[in-house]
Amino acid sequence: MLERWFTGTDLAIGLAAFLLMWYVLGIQVNRRRAVSLVRQVRDSIQPFGETASIRWIGRSAFRIEAEQLTPPFVRLGISVLLEPRETFFLWAFGRLGGRRDWLVIGVTLNGRVGASFEVYHPRRRGASQVAHDIREKGWREEPLVARPPLLCAGPDADERALAREVMSAIGEMDVWRVGLQPEAPHLIVSLPIPATETRTPLPIFAALPQLAQTILARGSRR
Repeated sequence: MLERWFTGTDLAIGLAAFLLMWYVLGIQVNRRRAVSLVRQVRDSIQPFGETASIRWIGRSAFRIEAEQLTPPFVRLGISVLLEPRETFFLWAFGRLGGRRDWLVIGVTLNGRVGASFEVYHPRRRGASQVAHDIREKGWREEPLVARPPLLCAGPDADERALAREVMSAIGEMDVWRVGLQPEAPHLIVSLPIPATETRTPLPIFAALPQLAQTILARGSRR
């Protein structure tokens, strides 16, 4: 009994030491990751204009606001939320659920946007809210051909066709959501940022001019 008690105590002490070490290392990794991503995002939006502000939200998130941009952009709102690497169980549970460092871009364009659609991954962050909004609007939802398990929804066939056109411009990038609406921000893109992604500009920012051109061209024909 005494040996079993000591064994349990040893396990508890070992687990506590492991979690403490993981916490310290996780904070350091997230700090380096955050600095790297700030640099990547800042350099990625530099071709669009020079006015940008950065606001930190705790240790694991930040937001960049960019204004006075070159056409066809008016404003970019960029949010990044890092994985909870400092907390082992939250990190492990999130990993099993597909959680990754998360980038959300809100794009305000300088032209008329009359279309609406949603393309989203049904098992990724933010999916439940998007699905709820689609049901509330009564939109038809269908699988996005050639990009399973993404789903596509819109008020009519023309809007869903525009969604497919926009997704064609995005190419093979892994995205969790691409939404379009008449109100600012007009275009919302949500996607994971793999730790192995070190390119500058980040591919999604390089694709934004073509996405904007596709959306505004459709708006001018309506």
